[in-house]
Amino acid sequence: MTVVDMRNFFTDCNVKLIEISDTRIYYAEEKTEEGHDSLFLLEYDRVTQTERIVANYILSNAAYQRHYFAFEEEIIMVMEKGENLAWILRIDKHTGAEKNLAQIYFIGNLEDCKALDSSHILFYTTANQEHQKLFAEYEKLTGFPQIAYLYDLTTETYHYVKDSRICNVDSSQILSYQREGEPWLMVLQPYGTEIEKELYYHSRDSVGGEIYDQVWTCSLKHFLQGVETGEELDMTLLFCADTNGLVRYAGMDADSLYFRAKYFPNDDQRICAINKNTWEKDVAATLNLQENEAEANFLIDTTNGHVYRVREQEDEIEIKGVLNSKVRGKYTRELGDFVACVEDRFLIARYIMSDDRDSFEFNSIFDVETHQQQSYESRCAVRNDTVVLY
Repeated sequence: MTVVDMRNFFTDCNVKLIEISDTRIYYAEEKTEEGHDSLFLLEYDRVTQTERIVANYILSNAAYQRHYFAFEEEIIMVMEKGENLAWILRIDKHTGAEKNLAQIYFIGNLEDCKALDSSHILFYTTANQEHQKLFAEYEKLTGFPQIAYLYDLTTETYHYVKDSRICNVDSSQILSYQREGEPWLMVLQPYGTEIEKELYYHSRDSVGGEIYDQVWTCSLKHFLQGVETGEELDMTLLFCADTNGLVRYAGMDADSLYFRAKYFPNDDQRICAINKNTWEKDVAATLNLQENEAEANFLIDTTNGHVYRVREQEDEIEIKGVLNSKVRGKYTRELGDFVACVEDRFLIARYIMSDDRDSFEFNSIFDVETHQQQSYESRCAVRNDTVVLY
C-alpha cells in the first residue's frame, strides 16, 4: 500500500482530484493569492515524489463550476454556471499548452456533461425561461425531458443525440471501459431507485404493465459514427431485469464487468460477471445470508469490483471479503463506516463530524495483521493499492 499525503497545511485551498495512475496523480487546487482567486492544475510524480505545476489561471468569476476529465495526453476542463453556455479547455498534460479553448452556446441551460474521449464531450441541457415553450414541444414530440449534444473539440461542431437510451439518462449512467484494446461505452438504464422498483413489483397487480432495468453497450467508434450521421445506434443488450427483479452496476476489473441482480419473489441476490471480451456470463458471488446467520450488509466497491460483507457488532465492525477479496478483520466502531480495503489487509474507515456550521472528515487506515491504525483529518480517495489524502 502507498499513502500519498497531498494535504496543504500552510494554505487554505480547495483540492479536487482529477486522476490517480500508477506513476502520477493529477489534481486541481483553488486558492486565493494576493487577492486573486487562482486555479492550479498540478502533477504529482509518485516515483520522484515531486510536484509540478501543469498550468495556472486567474479565476475571474467564482460562480463557474469546473468539471475535469483526464485522458492519456490531455486534461479537459469544462467551465459552466448552469446557464446556456460553457467554456471548454483542453490542456496538454506534459507541457500545459492549451490545445483548445472554445465557448459554446446551447438551447436551454446546461445540466450535465461527460467527456467520452479526449475529443468528444456529451452535454445535457434542460428547459430555461427563454426556451421553455420549445422544450415543451420537444418533449411532446420525442418524450425526452432534456436535449443531448455531442461536441467535437477537433472540428468544433456538435450534433444532437436522438437515441432514447442516451437522452433519458444522466452522465453517471454512461461508463467507459476497454474491450479487446478498444474503448467501449456502457449505458445503464435502471428503473428509478431500488426502493421504487421493488414497490412497483409489490403493486404490479393494481398498476399493471412491465418495467425494466437494462444495460446496453457499444464501441465508442460506432457510437460517435451513429450520432454524427444521425443513424440509429447499434447497441448490444447486456442485461435486462423485468418487474420481478433488478440489476445494478457493481464495478469492473481488467477482465469482467460486474452487476448485482436481485429476484424479488424469493429475495435472492447475487453478483453476476460478464467477460469483457467474450460476453460470457457467470455467477461470481451470492449475497444471501444463511438462515441462522447474524444480520449483515454488503458493501460493493464499484471502483474495482470488490464486494465485502459488513457486520456491525456492539463495539466492532467485522469485514469479510466476498468477491475479489479474502480479507477478514475487525475494527472498533469509533473509526466510522467501512469504505474500502487495500491489498486485502488495510481497512479504510470514515467518520464525519458535523454541526450547523462546519463539517470535519476523518479517515483511518487499520491493518488487520498488526492491528495498528492511523487516523487523518482529511478527505481520502482509494485507487487500487494507493490511498490519497487531500
